[in-house]
Amino acid sequence: MDEADDLYFDRASQIRMPHWSKGRVALIGDAAACPSLLAGEGTSLSMTEARVLAGELARSGGDVAAAFDCYESQLKTFLVKKQDAALRFSSYFAPKSWIGLVARDLMSNIASVPILAKWMLASAFRDDLELPDYDNHVPNRQATTPKGKQWA
Repeated sequence: MDEADDLYFDRASQIRMPHWSKGRVALIGDAAACPSLLAGEGTSLSMTEARVLAGELARSGGDVAAAFDCYESQLKTFLVKKQDAALRFSSYFAPKSWIGLVARDLMSNIASVPILAKWMLASAFRDDLELPDYDNHVPNRQATTPKGKQWA
């Protein structure tokens, strides 16, 4: 590494925010509750957050503050668990001892066998979040632009 001229080094970190919204702005995805790049779930969590935020905005009848509060209350516990799990897994990805390296490599080899991987990892990556049925709460009308024109 002493002689490399293209070495990149960064920290795998996590930021926890007490709230994901302020005023009329709400954050989703990594901006709101990124567990870390070690979790490997950024895209799926972002889509889940977007779905819940859109559903709560549709339900709110124009009360954006209430929609944001519901959005956060629906997902806060779930996403904090994801953040906690990412912290637990960080020592797996970056062991601090040679014993940790050996254990990680052994577990990685075991995980390459599909049946064993399912047994080892199923509980770690299973999600038991049940999303509300927003389809029954959204008014059945044509989407329009602010000027009253229908979207294409």
